[in-house]
Amino acid sequence: MRAFNHMVMRTLKLVPIVLPMIVLFSCVKAGKEVAEELGLAPSTCGTDGARVQVEVDGDSFCADAHISAISDGTSAMVTGVGLLGSSFSIQFDTLAIGTHTVSEASNAVMYANAGTPFVSVGDEAGTVTIEQYDASTGRLKAHFHATVFNEMNGNSRALSGSVDVTCTHSE
Repeated sequence: MRAFNHMVMRTLKLVPIVLPMIVLFSCVKAGKEVAEELGLAPSTCGTDGARVQVEVDGDSFCADAHISAISDGTSAMVTGVGLLGSSFSIQFDTLAIGTHTVSEASNAVMYANAGTPFVSVGDEAGTVTIEQYDASTGRLKAHFHATVFNEMNGNSRALSGSVDVTCTHSE
């Protein structure tokens, strides 16, 4: 009986810690929706010149926490982070207008969700179409389609989306 009481007391001590954590994690998604309704967070994905938007297996990802876009005038790297912790990066090996192959070696794509990375693998993981690049302003517009893989567990994700960013120039 004494062992049973000890186990119950030990379990009851954990309840005040575990229960709030469960409630907090279950409210994260609802919290974002409430913030949008109150006007604290935008209900649309970014603005012209500051938008990274991706459909991941039919679910929407928006870089609504941070966007970084850097170009040397011939290539660029765009990274976006969402409020819920997911991130997306695409490397543009050329800024020439037109459609280019996404692969492991060129125009690479990476999506991470809950700490799980998915990357473009192989010679033809997808395509990226650069619609506009203005070297004087750094404005880059492109859309893409790619399949990315998690090399640890073999799972894949289908990505499609667009970027409309203003790149900072670096040498």
